[in-house]
Amino acid sequence: MIHVFGHINPDSDAICTAFVTAHWLTGRGMDARAWRLGEANRETHFIFDTAGLTLPPRLDIPLQDERVWLVDFTEPAQGPDDLLRSNIVGITDHHRLGGLITQLPPEVHIRPLGSSATLLWLLMNAEARRTLPPTLAILLLGALLSDTVNLRSPTTTEDDIRSATELGVLSGVNRRAFARDLLTAKTDVSGLSAQLLLDRDLKAFVIAGTDVRIAQIEVSSPSQVATVMDDLLAALAYLADQSGAGLAVLMLTDIRAGFSTLYFAGRESVNAASCSVPGMLSRKKQLLPWLESRLNQNGSSL
Repeated sequence: MIHVFGHINPDSDAICTAFVTAHWLTGRGMDARAWRLGEANRETHFIFDTAGLTLPPRLDIPLQDERVWLVDFTEPAQGPDDLLRSNIVGITDHHRLGGLITQLPPEVHIRPLGSSATLLWLLMNAEARRTLPPTLAILLLGALLSDTVNLRSPTTTEDDIRSATELGVLSGVNRRAFARDLLTAKTDVSGLSAQLLLDRDLKAFVIAGTDVRIAQIEVSSPSQVATVMDDLLAALAYLADQSGAGLAVLMLTDIRAGFSTLYFAGRESVNAASCSVPGMLSRKKQLLPWLESRLNQNGSSL
């Protein structure tokens, strides 16, 4: 059995693409099962509900010596605590390599695309594409549109655009209405506490030798979180203190206006003030290089 999963604090790409990856591997003669490493957000629930499918179960088994396939991450800090005691046999990802060490040579697929869903679709041969159930095409389309913010993120490539068109046809959904409702679910933060908002898309990185935590909150207007902003900043400071991270960053992204406001906490942020960065939508392609440049320039502090 190959256990397939994405990162902790999973987004739609991590869960949807893991689900379809398990189907793809099983079709290749490898028994596989999909899992999730946390609670699904409202957007992911919307995608699975649209497809009429049940979310994969939350991972609840020890991974030591188990065969695993990673989707949408290679940073060890973004996986289970016992990840490095497992036998990683495969990776499907669209992020930077994150210092992963494997027991044996894995099957690795990493490309600079807008989503892992796009990469999986490109990996499928003609027969696998032809026989892919429309319900699974909905999962891939949802993950692709989510990660690329309906193809408007700077991470979007021609392959993403072409794949979205093909998956839209196969899925049978009204793509415009599907994308609209998906982004509505994506930016729905009503009723969520500051802690839940901070945790739901939180990732760990090592940048320029500094342990960094980055939480991204995507909204259609910053006013959506205005009433909990003080609590969010307090939770950010608490995160830096409790995790021991040198830097904690809150990336508040306005997907309609196309900019992000950055807030900082932690011992490496003493001289850093919050700032807004026009055009910044992507944590992967824009914020990480932005942080790395400043941490390297200033000796591991902002």
